Amino acid sequence: MLSRRADYGVRAMMDIAVQPSTERTIVSDIAKRQDIPPSFLAKIVPLLARAGLVRTSLGAAGGIALAASPQEISLLQIIQAVDGPFALNLCSLTPSDCRQYAACAACQVWGAAQAQLNQTLAQTRLSDLAIVPETMLTRRAGAVAPRKSKPMNTR
Repeated sequence: MLSRRADYGVRAMMDIAVQPSTERTIVSDIAKRQDIPPSFLAKIVPLLARAGLVRTSLGAAGGIALAASPQEISLLQIIQAVDGPFALNLCSLTPSDCRQYAACAACQVWGAAQAQLNQTLAQTRLSDLAIVPETMLTRRAGAVAPRKSKPMNTR
């Protein structure tokens, strides 16, 4: 199962991706928009920065921004940045560590499923997931009536 930390990391990255590329956003604002406990998100952001996925800066003009375009960041990179290697189980990640590998037919199934999952996560780009919520569109445009969400491909 995907950890809560990985889920929050993905949601935070999607939030950052829909912000104007010239602006930095504040972690507490991301936490509020994504309903993530601010103290939990404050622990995730350094992991994303260490992985080179975001840039952070302190001070009055500080905040957080993507370190690369959303098209260059995969879902697998985000998950691995906050959780390390993503595995269905022990034998799907490193078969040599599984004592039952030689006698267990399920290990091959786990391995194949792991490969497909990794491929899907690696091929899914942040730009595929970054959608501007209706409330952000209306706030930006100053419109009164809500508008439909649409994919962002501005970077």
